[in-house]
Amino acid sequence: MPYITVKVPAGVLGDEAKSVLANGICAAAAECEQVPDDPKMRALCVVTIEENVTSHLTFGGSDLSQMVVSFDATVNIPKGVLDDHSRARFVELLHMAAVDALPDEKRRIATSFVINEIEDGMWGVRGNLWKLPDFAAASGYRHLQHLVVNR
Repeated sequence: MPYITVKVPAGVLGDEAKSVLANGICAAAAECEQVPDDPKMRALCVVTIEENVTSHLTFGGSDLSQMVVSFDATVNIPKGVLDDHSRARFVELLHMAAVDALPDEKRRIATSFVINEIEDGMWGVRGNLWKLPDFAAASGYRHLQHLVVNR
């Protein structure tokens, strides 16, 4: 059940590319979080694509937008869902989703992802603080179902 915000330069992604990006991100999240192939559970992956004015994006103070397309994302996820292997795989798949969204892009695609793992009991859902067993029940994380059974 991640909340993912992706920042991209304005005008780089058309509607189809945004769809490819969002679908790729959701597929990556489902794989790495071990979410079953259930639309209700997979709908809990929220992706926001924010477009930035390219002149406001610099690298070392220089506008390199003619050479680089930058995708920067923040992933908010409950702590305990990902281990080191799934975290690394998630970042790999997120990069691939950005590349797949722009298959004909001539500029280098640069990606940067920050994974914020939210401490247990620090995420509010529908007016309640949730803990990992709540997320496991809602999202169906296959590797964490023992938490649902024992709560």
